[in-house]
Amino acid sequence: MNLRRLYPLNGCPQQRQLWSWISFDVANQSFTLIINTLLFSIFFSQVVVRNDAIDDRVWALTYGGSMLLTAILSPLAGAAADERCWKKRFLIGSGVMCGIFTCALGLVQPGQMWLAILLYVPANFAFSIGENFLASFLPGLAKQNEVGRVSGFSWACAYAAALLLLVLTAGTMVVLKLESADTWRPFFVFSGLWFLAFTIPTMLWLQETQVPRVTHPGRNLLTAGFVRLAETVRETARYRDLALLLVASLFYGTGMSVVVFFASKLAAEYGFQQVGLVVFVAVITVSGIIGTIIPTLYQDKLGHRRSVLIFLVIWLATALGFALYAYLYESHAQSGAAGKYPTWPLWLVGNLLGFGLGSLGSANRAFVSYLAPPNREAEVFGIWGLMWKLSAITTFPFAWVKDTMGTAPALLVLAGFILAGLVLTLMIDERRGLAARAES
Repeated sequence: MNLRRLYPLNGCPQQRQLWSWISFDVANQSFTLIINTLLFSIFFSQVVVRNDAIDDRVWALTYGGSMLLTAILSPLAGAAADERCWKKRFLIGSGVMCGIFTCALGLVQPGQMWLAILLYVPANFAFSIGENFLASFLPGLAKQNEVGRVSGFSWACAYAAALLLLVLTAGTMVVLKLESADTWRPFFVFSGLWFLAFTIPTMLWLQETQVPRVTHPGRNLLTAGFVRLAETVRETARYRDLALLLVASLFYGTGMSVVVFFASKLAAEYGFQQVGLVVFVAVITVSGIIGTIIPTLYQDKLGHRRSVLIFLVIWLATALGFALYAYLYESHAQSGAAGKYPTWPLWLVGNLLGFGLGSLGSANRAFVSYLAPPNREAEVFGIWGLMWKLSAITTFPFAWVKDTMGTAPALLVLAGFILAGLVLTLMIDERRGLAARAES
């Protein structure tokens, strides 16, 4: 048996560069998992804000504010990076910035809401804009018929790293008795150090591909960035399928943002606490790893549009199922019926959400890479970042409905966003989009 055939990147050139690129995908897992998904949202609510009436909205506004800053600057930063060939410089800078500010979150004390906000916002900004620059390297690292495989494998490595982080977190909680939220500061410091450590291979070995590009000599970086953006806007009709994909990303990205930033709070509502919560998220993470295998093996053959549509249908059905579970759970609680409401449906829903989170995220990144013009990768992924960051801001309607009307109606709002993304994806012509790319 030839074991090399089992290696997902077998036959891909630039192996050291690929692994240095994957290393940054592994690095940022510490932030997206420990800070955004698992611990910091609960720490922020229970230790910092300490007001159940407003904690969801304050968290959503804090996160949304950092995303708004990223959304405003992402396209401009991407255009500027393409103008000067500074994608790597911006990528490394974002990693170092995020790592330092994440470590500083360990300084936040009870009631210090503004300090928490002033540290979290730049940390999340750096993490989020770094994702754009990381994704912009994909077209130069993988061939057109390999972007799904490379993106999916990198995403799977990131999920495997997340699983390791979950095991370390759960083990540390049990051994050192750090189960209450006010004892979680060491985890924030560890998250920052992890990010910094795995940024080092990227810093050493990742190289920026030089391709022919139109530049604007005599203009400063800021002006040149605006000029490039204006040129892209004028060519929107030419790249209409890419534009449709980017707008669709805004809508189904909202669904992914809700899962990332409210998963631990939703699970806590239905009885998952401390170590049990970590185990629940760990199981979801395993589902995410399985989800990334699908794009790795099949997306390039099945087609990018078709793959995304399949994952969106799964997500839509799951969101509706979750809404039904929430309604039945709340009805059971209000009726005063004896006994606990069964939690096994939540495990099924959670695993389907985890599967969709891994598969849809990887498939979307590969689809954008497939249609991105070869001389404007950072700019395109800057606009992609704009849409994903705006999708984080659009989690506020979910939070508002959840606070005022309950979880079940909020999940119906979530399903509506996913449905809108699905309809827009149906309007994309993959072949026409690829032809527009080839003509650029």
